[in-house]
Amino acid sequence: MNFRRFRNWWLLPLLLGAGALLAQVAPATPAGQGRWRLVVADWSWVRADLAWEGRDEARSRAWSRLAVAAAPTVDYFRLNAARMHAYDFPAWREAREPGAPAALRARWRRESAAEAIALLTVEGAPTAACLIEAGNIALYARRDPASAAEFYRRAAETPGAPWHAGRIYAELLRQTGRPREALAWLRGWWPRLPADDPAAQRELVAARIAELERELGERPEAL
Repeated sequence: MNFRRFRNWWLLPLLLGAGALLAQVAPATPAGQGRWRLVVADWSWVRADLAWEGRDEARSRAWSRLAVAAAPTVDYFRLNAARMHAYDFPAWREAREPGAPAALRARWRRESAAEAIALLTVEGAPTAACLIEAGNIALYARRDPASAAEFYRRAAETPGAPWHAGRIYAELLRQTGRPREALAWLRGWWPRLPADDPAAQRELVAARIAELERELGERPEAL
């Protein structure tokens, strides 16, 4: 089907209604219901992408949020919807209103970043990927390294998180003037790092611990 030529918006309520009906008549087939929700999410994301290409903020927002609602456990939709909200929407608004004062443009960026972070974190238990993305948005869009550090801490403590989340958390603590907290975190975190996983970078973490100990004048601890 050529989605670029598919303009029958009236079909969306029918799709959603059919999904609700399926949930009622087939409660014992969660896999089937999940596949249906993915169909709705995929279709909604195609619509969101088309709206994004046209810089249509209202429709990009509506369709991307519908994709997230249809498949709330699929990070792909949530991560990309958040990036759209955090970076594209304020940039489009600035392009539409080039004469806006710098303070107003900064407020647009902060508000968009807050909306994106909420999209990543408000429902259930966020995945490590969503928490890391929230940290990136807090750091680069909202310009708030302290908030970014907290998201990276939460990510690092989430099962299955990539090891670099803990290293970035420590570095953000250091950058925000909390080197003792960074040292305490790395000392407690280092024993968790597996020796047989290169991504854990145990040697690098040990070197950072030693560097912070020298910087703070603390007695080195045996690792």
